[in-house]
Amino acid sequence: MSRRRGGDGMSTGVLIALVVIATLLCAALAVVMYMDKKGMLGGDAQDAAVADEAGEEAGAAGNGQDVEPAVVTEDQLQASNGSSLIPDNKDVDIAALRTKNPDIYAWLYIPEAGIDEPVLQNSEDINYYVTHNADGQSDENGAVFTQMLNSKDFNDNLTVIYGHNSDDDKGFSNLKVFGDPEYFDEYPYIYVYTQDKLLVYQTFAAYESDDKLIIMFYGTQDNELYQIYLSNIEQYAGLSGRLNKNIWPGAYDKTLTLSTGVSGKEDRRFLVQAKLVETIDR
Repeated sequence: MSRRRGGDGMSTGVLIALVVIATLLCAALAVVMYMDKKGMLGGDAQDAAVADEAGEEAGAAGNGQDVEPAVVTEDQLQASNGSSLIPDNKDVDIAALRTKNPDIYAWLYIPEAGIDEPVLQNSEDINYYVTHNADGQSDENGAVFTQMLNSKDFNDNLTVIYGHNSDDDKGFSNLKVFGDPEYFDEYPYIYVYTQDKLLVYQTFAAYESDDKLIIMFYGTQDNELYQIYLSNIEQYAGLSGRLNKNIWPGAYDKTLTLSTGVSGKEDRRFLVQAKLVETIDR
């Protein structure tokens, strides 16, 4: 009898132990899921210190303190020699382009880098323009495009435009010039034409990164994650890339990221990141 009771007690103890272990595993899983949501896991692992530092800026909005974006007037958009930085004789008719391909919704123009391309977005296939050109034809050089996770009005916290690093001066083959310190400092402006606006961006970072999908990690509207994202840029671009802290984005600034591949490194991307400094009616 005593042996059987001992056997019953042993089974109960094992059961209790299993319940405790299962509870601890559930708690650990919850912590991991929370960290993943906050962008603390992945190729570029984020530590709590980065999140806390970023949270101080994001907290200003949560405490009712309005943080207005820096605005540059058209008159201020001048080079050191006094000439206007607004492109001359550049006319883009988005409506006409859409009659050829309705996926075209904007035009990207970086004159000094030789980048002058339509921006497309396919509503059904997130990677359609990886393998198709702006005419919708199969093409290994693809096109310049955004994924459907981004809105088409450039009002997301961050917009990511992708393009191939090809060998024929198309797409983003010349994007790497932003890695040159002299070019980065002298030619910081990027222009995006929409149907009724000219958006002027000023570059604040250019660097090599991993190949994670930025929007999947940080979203497009979450201000807390957005501040963590900006802090990460400061970390990584400051190590081996170009960085301009004088025009660093604030909590309500809109940013643009241009992303392309790195030759010989399949899991790496070269990123150029810029802040919206002016919106001009067309």
